[in-house]
Amino acid sequence: MESENYTVTASSSANNIINKLQENPGKNVIQSEFEAMLFGESSDEDTETINKMMQESSSGNLPTEHNGTSNAKRIENLENRDEIILTLMWLNNRLGAAYYNIVTSELFVMEDIHDDVINFNITKMLIRQCQPHYIVTIFGIFDDFLNCIKKLVMADAMEDNQSSSSSDRSVQTILKTLPKKENNYETCYHRVRCLKLDSEPKDAENSERVTFLNALLDFKAHAMIHALGLLLRFIDKHWSTIALDPSGKASFISLNYITLENLVMIDDDSYKALNIVQTKYHPSFFKFGNASTKMQSGSLFALLNCCQSRPGVQFLWKTIRRPTRDIDVLNQRFDVIDFFLDPTNQSVVENLTTCLKDIYRLTSAILSRYLGPRARASDWQRLHKTVTNIIYIAYICENYDDKIQLFRKIVNIITDEMHYVKYFIELIVDFEASKRENTFIVRSDVDPQLDELRNLKHALPQLLTKMGEKDMQDNLPISVTSCNMVYLPNIGYVLAIKQWNRTPPEADDIPGLEFKFAINGVHYYKSPCARELDSSIGDIMSKITKRQSEIMLKLVRYINKHANSILSAIQLCAELDTLLSFSQVARNHNYVRPNVVKSQVIAVKQGRHPLQEFHTTYVPNDIYSGQGKSLVKIITGPNACGKSIYLKQVALIVFMAHIGCFVPAESATIGVMTHILTQIVTIDSISLDASAFLQTLRQINMALYASTPNSLVIMDEFGKGTSETNGLSLLAAVLDSFVERAVYCPHVFAATHIHRVTKLLPENPMIEAQTFEFITNNDESLAFLYRLVVGSTTCSFAHSVAKSAGLSEQLIKRSLEVFKNVKQGTLPSRIPEVQRKDTVKHIIERVVVPDVDFDLEELKSWVRQAILPSSTKF
Repeated sequence: MESENYTVTASSSANNIINKLQENPGKNVIQSEFEAMLFGESSDEDTETINKMMQESSSGNLPTEHNGTSNAKRIENLENRDEIILTLMWLNNRLGAAYYNIVTSELFVMEDIHDDVINFNITKMLIRQCQPHYIVTIFGIFDDFLNCIKKLVMADAMEDNQSSSSSDRSVQTILKTLPKKENNYETCYHRVRCLKLDSEPKDAENSERVTFLNALLDFKAHAMIHALGLLLRFIDKHWSTIALDPSGKASFISLNYITLENLVMIDDDSYKALNIVQTKYHPSFFKFGNASTKMQSGSLFALLNCCQSRPGVQFLWKTIRRPTRDIDVLNQRFDVIDFFLDPTNQSVVENLTTCLKDIYRLTSAILSRYLGPRARASDWQRLHKTVTNIIYIAYICENYDDKIQLFRKIVNIITDEMHYVKYFIELIVDFEASKRENTFIVRSDVDPQLDELRNLKHALPQLLTKMGEKDMQDNLPISVTSCNMVYLPNIGYVLAIKQWNRTPPEADDIPGLEFKFAINGVHYYKSPCARELDSSIGDIMSKITKRQSEIMLKLVRYINKHANSILSAIQLCAELDTLLSFSQVARNHNYVRPNVVKSQVIAVKQGRHPLQEFHTTYVPNDIYSGQGKSLVKIITGPNACGKSIYLKQVALIVFMAHIGCFVPAESATIGVMTHILTQIVTIDSISLDASAFLQTLRQINMALYASTPNSLVIMDEFGKGTSETNGLSLLAAVLDSFVERAVYCPHVFAATHIHRVTKLLPENPMIEAQTFEFITNNDESLAFLYRLVVGSTTCSFAHSVAKSAGLSEQLIKRSLEVFKNVKQGTLPSRIPEVQRKDTVKHIIERVVVPDVDFDLEELKSWVRQAILPSSTKF
């Protein structure tokens, strides 16, 4: 990919660097940077690393984990996902947390935050967002808090076991509970004081380091500091078993804060019920254009996933798992999508799409693979493509950075050092030779020492011939007729005598030559010329490999030094990729920009279900709640008229607005939500140890407990898991509880077949009955119009729906008969077939009983009833 493919204008600073790159490198500032990087003195640590690399290369072995799995293979598997260690601490009803990403070497902390002691909603959300491999806490912590964590881990394990294959599973969570005495607050506090970040000032004194840490961390947040210290101690103790490179040591590139303040709370049940995404379908299992993506068909994640890069897919996953109520963030995302949808910017969209296809993840785990035989030519090509395309993306964005804040962030993240990284890789790495040799190869004319060694290697055959001839003349007896000089590993140069004009002498019979061994009649000696070659040249291949390793190590060290800015740039490009995907979906499916406000309102004109509209001719419907409209909607209607789909449509449109995505509607104004709470009937769950009705009650309890005036509550058929009377009373009580909150009532949408519930509720403008229109045909079948109107229905028309579904006429007829009798308060007659069986039984009893007289006409009547249908007239 060449820069001239893009019709963009670079910035002045970028132009300066490009001009420098095109000049003679020996006469500009870049050459000074290059020489400082390549020819600077090596440290003892570098020497140790190179020796280790040489040993691994010569042995052909890679270090393995304790379970025998190759580290290289593990790194390969983790390139597309993260591996998280999360520590949780509970202190005085406040939650403190910290986690470490093994793949990216990033630390995250969360300041102490209040969490409820009943449901632990913040704890659950944090675990769902992190999806940790390890959860670490201590014994003696609050029992209810620990039990909550255990239940989440057990539910995760149960879900993994129910997956169709091991390849479809996300990383199973492991709970580690450590001794409290060994990990008390004081011990963890002192471990935090010793934290050393890669980004901290070099050669800083202890007092300066303490000041630096105090600027990053609030040491008054005791639960957070305890959690961070516990995390660092766990990493120290278990690094050899959890690390991607057990022989190395943990590094901490940066320290970031976890913020949950502006998140919209949504539980896993809601994610599943609304078909947004499921945890087990993590983006690490998605292959672009592959059948595995089809696994997610029918989910919102699959619909929105038009990303060009793996980082983009992962950012989309995190965005969907972290809906926000920060209006500024949402409007910034909407602005980017608006920009991409502008027809005058289509060339920009095409250029960005092309660049994003070559953006790859760059993590410390991947960089560690470059240090030795694990590195492949494709690894270096990916790194070079990533840095190159980040720079190109910045060039494209710069023309519009005054309009779009995300563009401005991308432009500002590009440093001179990032340009140097691109230039150094191009200058040093010989991609064609590396691919051909399947190892790291340095270009010619980069390092004089390496070039001299290579020249010597090319001239070595001629030199060996010359030195063999010299030994032949000066040091060998005339009985030797043929010899040549060869190099043998671990022995060095030796003279191989192949032919004699007489019987070869004994081993020590040739003065000045040291006999080594003989194979197949060839005698090998250490001659004067061989010793001269040992001292002057030595193992030329080993020297070349060692020098190339030194150059590679210095290049990787330089890249690592500036990796933080590259990682940040990749994250910004990932966000750009996600928003570009949103714009493509909005263009393809005619979505509009929602107006997200702080008012208590949902006003959607002609809204559509984003998933259902692909499967059938979909009828749009309006959604109005709050700002003068009723807050509690009771939706009735026949079976299969579209009630459940409408409820999910409401929730999905609200959700999409809170991830910064356009929505399927003609227009939409949506107030920011604190919660999206659903009670949607699902199958029984063994892992939750609950029937469907008990699970429903738990969901309703969550809605009652957690909802705020700025919450959305979706209720679908609440109360149907028990008797109609019990269900009616429960439904009426729940709805009345919401209505009694008055101005603090959330947005409530409840679909039900318990039609009498409206009569049990007080007349209140906050309550509105709605139903879906339908038409009754002459044959008593139903035609659904799927249009929502004000009003209610008193019948579910189950028999008509059953008939249209293909249920047999006989069953429907019998069902209607029973229904009419029950409605009149009488018992229905028995089924005719059962009546006939009873009659035959009666006849047999009368006939077989001895000494019992019976009337012949009566017997004939019984026989007729037994053999003829009940409707036959006599």
